Amino acid sequence: MNPPLRTEADVLALREGLRDGTIDIVATDHAPHTVEDKECEWAYARPGMVGLETALSIVVEAMAGTDRLWERIADWMSATPARIAGLSGHGAGLAVGEPANLTLVDPAVRWTPGPAELASRSHNTPYAGRELPSRPVATFLRGVPTVLDGKAQK
Repeated sequence: MNPPLRTEADVLALREGLRDGTIDIVATDHAPHTVEDKECEWAYARPGMVGLETALSIVVEAMAGTDRLWERIADWMSATPARIAGLSGHGAGLAVGEPANLTLVDPAVRWTPGPAELASRSHNTPYAGRELPSRPVATFLRGVPTVLDGKAQK
């Protein structure tokens, strides 16, 4: 990540910023670099990591115990970014005549990211081998499935 998270105090401050509204968006850069770009001398390694597939689980884990957690996650990761980007009709939930861009989540599942579980062409994630809560099971763009059961649709 660039910049990387620093101390535990920084991590706690980020969580508090989400809770109190100082921070209103969670986003990923999703930088899926090749093995060659990552497994080299530290000074030459490209910054970044796979983040798109684990982001929701990390937010659920980090913000557990937050009031109205799922409503707030929808705001942090969808509604507010769409509003800021001026994407009318996006991020506001399902409505007749609006694009069906959505993510279906299994909040009860626990999963462990690893090469076989990630659809990305890259697998550089610090969460490999770590059990995470909740997982998106499907995504849709304008009503068309783009991912089903963790597998990209063509």
